Amino acid sequence: MATTEPRPMKVLTPALATSLRDFNAAARHLQAKGVRLLQIDPTENRLVISPEDGERLQRERLTEGYQRHASAGSDRITVLFEGVTLEWRRPISYRDLQTIH
Repeated sequence: MATTEPRPMKVLTPALATSLRDFNAAARHLQAKGVRLLQIDPTENRLVISPEDGERLQRERLTEGYQRHASAGSDRITVLFEGVTLEWRRPISYRDLQTIH
């Protein structure tokens, strides 16, 4: 015989809980370092930050990898920080265009 009491759905799996815990820890670490988070996307495991903050983290050697995706008006840069993808956009300046031949 079926019970009439609704059973709670278990939405947060152990793997998702671990992923969110790591994502939140990385976000808190960045904020403690003075990095302003412009966009938070836990489903994509991605944080968008300013170009200045991204370049500072790179100079401090706190990131891994480096991918540059060029577009018409800006470069989108992605790196890893504590397992989380950081992304920022850097406008292409006129000086940058002069060096491309």
